[in-house]
Amino acid sequence: MKTKEIRQKLIANFGKLIQDDSKLAVLEGVFDAILNDEKASLVSDIHYQKVEEVRAEYHSGNSFVTSWEDLEKQLNAKYGF
Repeated sequence: MKTKEIRQKLIANFGKLIQDDSKLAVLEGVFDAILNDEKASLVSDIHYQKVEEVRAEYHSGNSFVTSWEDLEKQLNAKYGF
């Protein structure tokens, strides 16, 4: 889709969106997010890297995963609760 077509489509859709207050509030949030500078994340890059490593290991099938049901059985057997 060319820029001109996208612009016309957006103009038509915005006309519909601004008639609904709930959609207008969502749209305002989107614009605020686009226009505001990125703020520093409260989560460090090291944490994101660790999550990505663990996620990759999980998806590779090389990690040991226990379901909640199995864990509950193991805890009941070991501690009796």
